Amino acid sequence: AEHGYASLCPHRSPGPVHRRRKRSPQAPGALDSGRSVHNELEKRRRAQLKRCLEQLKQQMPLGADCARYTTLSLLRRARMHIQKLEEQEQRARRLKEKLRSKQQSLQQQLEQLRGLAGAGERERLRADSLDSSGLSSERSDSDQEELEVDVES
Repeated sequence: AEHGYASLCPHRSPGPVHRRRKRSPQAPGALDSGRSVHNELEKRRRAQLKRCLEQLKQQMPLGADCARYTTLSLLRRARMHIQKLEEQEQRARRLKEKLRSKQQSLQQQLEQLRGLAGAGERERLRADSLDSSGLSSERSDSDQEELEVDVES
């Protein structure tokens, strides 16, 4: 099972050690058949491993000396690349958290400024309304007539 093909592990009991049974001389074809099945499974496993390594090689940013990589060197490069990507991800997370914190502080400042502007705006509107009421009583009779005329027409 560890090699990528199914095999049955013999059940071992704590009793006496099991010895391999010698095959009867009348079944040499069975031995060849078992070996050929094993060879075929091993061939498939190696082909699958080769395909996976080729896919890994295509996904890896390889240098100028990429003509011939051993499996071990390819796996080491992949490990280093993954570590580099993880470090980049951590840096990006820290930056994102800093930016989120900065955004929250700016939001709070904006709300405070809006609150101050809102209070100032209310004061200004109240002052304007007081000024306009004072002005309206000071209007001349001719202004009052114009207003009445405009309303009627």
